[in-house]
Amino acid sequence: MVDPNHVSGAVWFLCGVAILGLGYLIGVRGRADLHAEYDESVDEAYASRWIGATALLMGVLVIAYAIREMVYGFHPYALGALVVTLLVLSYVTKLFARGVGYRG
Repeated sequence: MVDPNHVSGAVWFLCGVAILGLGYLIGVRGRADLHAEYDESVDEAYASRWIGATALLMGVLVIAYAIREMVYGFHPYALGALVVTLLVLSYVTKLFARGVGYRG
């Protein structure tokens, strides 16, 4: 029988890969328009760089959590820390997409 922690870890891993893919498209390919909150008056290079870097960080955190869950099992505090971190970083990407910090 398959350990539920491995199944859950695999799902989290796939989600992390999806986030990394979007972060790559936004950050490396310069597709800031993929972000829902992107304001077209903001320089696309600035928005792409910061949104993409934050999305890549989010993807790495999710993959790290997936590996941690597969190795050590589920712990509610680890999941809570991941969710709170992802919510904060998601809000940060919205700020970058709206042009906060842009001096142009």
